[in-house]
Amino acid sequence: MDLLLLLISAHFVGDFYLQPTAWVMCRNTRHIKSAGLWKHFLVHLALNTLVFLLADFSFWQASIAVMIIAFSHLLMDYIKSHLNNSLRTFLLDQGVHLVIICLVWIYLSEYSLSQIQSFLSSFISNKNIIIGLAYLLACKPASIIIALALKKHTDSLTASAQQHANSGSHVTHEPINIGLISAGAWIGYIERCLAISFIFMGQFAGIGFLVAAKTIFRFGDLTKNKDMKLTEYMMLGTLFSYAIALFIGWHALRLYQLFP
Repeated sequence: MDLLLLLISAHFVGDFYLQPTAWVMCRNTRHIKSAGLWKHFLVHLALNTLVFLLADFSFWQASIAVMIIAFSHLLMDYIKSHLNNSLRTFLLDQGVHLVIICLVWIYLSEYSLSQIQSFLSSFISNKNIIIGLAYLLACKPASIIIALALKKHTDSLTASAQQHANSGSHVTHEPINIGLISAGAWIGYIERCLAISFIFMGQFAGIGFLVAAKTIFRFGDLTKNKDMKLTEYMMLGTLFSYAIALFIGWHALRLYQLFP
């Protein structure tokens, strides 16, 4: 386990602390000819070599492991340089790096297939399934329920905003405030997941903090618009969101406590 933790630590130090932005920009423009890409490769080569100097493995085992990790990292970063700089690309890149590190660790640790299966099956317990299901329900299904419950009000507000924009298009040049696309949905996902986390940890005061924080940030928007319909719409959305999170979190906790 010490070896795995050291390899993961070396990965994160090399990827996030010893890789200047200039190297990343150089890699994304010059690709395989980038000096930054090769410098980054040498950093990972040095860090992983240091890890295996601290471990008790033969020279050949250590050399092969270091080369596999470093060259696979070089290959993935080269491929990444041709892809869009998005969250999906970032997570895929990091996932591949960590999987390769884990595979090298499993091979060097000489774990049998039955031991690996036993280790993985230990995570598939009733309690873990309940926790995962609670978070799943709090995200997409909950957002659909809230959207359907507020559909009539959403359509009314959208029509009013469109009517106001059309009637004032020839009279005023005031900007129309438009929120970030899908930002509201992501805010809902995060706030419900945090609420469920606080319930499982028994920190119910944290839910009050979330409500207060959201109210403070929304206060400026509500007072600026001076629209009672919008205020009530936001309050309904917030209350629906937390009501669903509390319902799911409380019942999931009760089920969680039934299992030893």
